[in-house]
Amino acid sequence: MKKSGILITVIFYELLVLHITHAQQMPDFNGQVFPLNHALNMPVDNLPVHPNSANIIKSIGANVAIHPDFGTVYDDDGTIRPMGIPFNVVGSNQPLVPVIWDLYGDESDPGPWPVPENPLIETVFDWKDPTPGDRHMLIIDTSSNILYETGNVYKDADGIWHGGCGAVFDLNSNNLRPETWTSADAAGLPIFPLLIRYDEVERALATDGVIHHAIRFTVQHTRREYIWPARHYASSSTNQDYPAMGLRFRLKADVDISAFSQRMQVILRTMKKYGLIVADNGSNWYFQGTHDDRWDDDEINTLKNIYGRHFEAVDISPWLNSMGFDPNSAAVPLYNGIHDFSTDERLFNEYNLYQNYPNPFIDKTVICYQLPLYDHVMLRIFDMYGKEISVLVNEKQQAGHYCVEWDGRNNQGQKVHGGFYIYQLQTITGYNIMKRMILIF
Repeated sequence: MKKSGILITVIFYELLVLHITHAQQMPDFNGQVFPLNHALNMPVDNLPVHPNSANIIKSIGANVAIHPDFGTVYDDDGTIRPMGIPFNVVGSNQPLVPVIWDLYGDESDPGPWPVPENPLIETVFDWKDPTPGDRHMLIIDTSSNILYETGNVYKDADGIWHGGCGAVFDLNSNNLRPETWTSADAAGLPIFPLLIRYDEVERALATDGVIHHAIRFTVQHTRREYIWPARHYASSSTNQDYPAMGLRFRLKADVDISAFSQRMQVILRTMKKYGLIVADNGSNWYFQGTHDDRWDDDEINTLKNIYGRHFEAVDISPWLNSMGFDPNSAAVPLYNGIHDFSTDERLFNEYNLYQNYPNPFIDKTVICYQLPLYDHVMLRIFDMYGKEISVLVNEKQQAGHYCVEWDGRNNQGQKVHGGFYIYQLQTITGYNIMKRMILIF
């Protein structure tokens, strides 16, 4: 018994060391991901139920639990692997390298691409690991707000990167991929904008409690059809009870989520408001987020208490039948001359400045605010004596929701001392509000 206990302890220790050694934390990308009226950013809680919802839910599995396909790590036959999809953030100084598309070259966006030297790739901690799989590689160039996505990625003996299909998305645009083109997933949609990210859950906790975009998920059987804004199907079946690529689902409004943790309530509220979207073929009700060592896997797994029967398919025909609908743009059309943002808390009729998070903080904190209209904005930091410390924003901005990071440095780039600080949002139209935050030594 003693030897057995020692062996178990050693195994546990080795797993713990592997976990710590391979711990990864995704960067907080708080830039705008597509315009606010992009279909993936629009709420679906005010749309009608799909007329074939019950049969479609049954085909996916009414009594099948939803499965969070993200978190920290998992044991793959004795090998510790990351759980979830990571992403890479680069800047204008990232060198461009050639890429070759092995599967869908005629539907891919050509290189060169800004691939970092040691990129984060799905299911492996080291890109040199040849383990097969989806192997998605997502890259965001923050200098241009351009997203690069591919799957089945590897580097050949000549040092050239290969992928299955290469898709490039302008995160400032409503442009879609060409009709019938695939992407790094089967629906021809982007992956990164549909992932649950740890930092956006934290932002939601500090603001309005919702992630403002749809969540991607997979189903085993789809039909030979895609629904806007999806661009591609991956099935030969004409069974109308199977969902089409791009079909939206939402958690029913009357599902009680009060027993879940605050973080998980953020995810479930998002499922009610912005819903899920069929993005690829795979296991039924598997929904995706980022790999991140900060996730609590036990907490995430409580979501498995939600089942397929708690969802309903959504009919987006009010969007498709509206005047001005453009099938080649992801922009949700106008209703009677204005956007129907009636249930979208991002576009209030008033300004708002949210409490920073985390607070107190040590190295950095995030400040979020919202604008109901186009305005000139100044976001500044002051010490407790009223001395200006840092100017974070001084520009004209469109109506929307914004988040800015402060790293505790002044306008000269020097670290400031710990203590109480004031941050102020001021606009040229006269809005002026201040809040207090604490920087720890």
